[in-house]
Amino acid sequence: MIFQDVKAKLLSLFAPQKLDGKMGVEWGFHNEADKEVRKIGYATNLTPETVSEAIKNNIDLIITHHDAWFFVFGMKEQCLSLLEKHNIGHAFFHMPLDDSDFGTSSSLANALCLKNSYKAVPYEEIYHAGVIGELENPVALEQFAENLSVILDEPIKVFKNNNNPVCKICVVTGAGNMTNDIKTAVDDNCDTYITGEYSLYSQQYSKYAGINLLVGSHTNTEVLGVLGLINKLIENTGIEAVKLAEENY
Repeated sequence: MIFQDVKAKLLSLFAPQKLDGKMGVEWGFHNEADKEVRKIGYATNLTPETVSEAIKNNIDLIITHHDAWFFVFGMKEQCLSLLEKHNIGHAFFHMPLDDSDFGTSSSLANALCLKNSYKAVPYEEIYHAGVIGELENPVALEQFAENLSVILDEPIKVFKNNNNPVCKICVVTGAGNMTNDIKTAVDDNCDTYITGEYSLYSQQYSKYAGINLLVGSHTNTEVLGVLGLINKLIENTGIEAVKLAEENY
């Protein structure tokens, strides 16, 4: 499958209004090489390390959730130089993937078997960063936290702020550490909030509001959404997909 056909299929997976006017900021492509794409590498982040993993695995195209952050000074330039040197393409989808039904928060909510899920935590008018859903059979926080840790394949932080069974959960993968994000869950009577970052303020507010706070890494809470995108992309194409090793920041 040639690069331009892969690009067209990727774009077709998102509603046009979720992409309009956001190219280069919330989604985009780098080093659009005119080549056959036989092997795709995927990760949450574009870093020199993930590009190096792609080189080792003979990857034709890297797909990530995040572009290389411009404020990690010098890193984006190094990534782009490596992509060009080794003739590897790159695509990233940030908020469009957060918002999609197969994306970051939705994929983690599905892995947790949440029912009656709906989008939450509006962002920049056209996106939603999170999902709220319920467990069919409420469980103790300790059991729920253990299940989440297994899904994320990492230890997690657990802040127990009420004594109720876990039932109604808000999932905001990645950087859902803002108190206004958590307030959305509190206002919707959630008992538990899951995200990929935390701070003094999120700890204080979740304790004050009485909502459990569970925190994994930014990387691992979001990679299931990248996999959801990859699975839709490679269906019926014969393209091989490889998860690129990366640190769980």
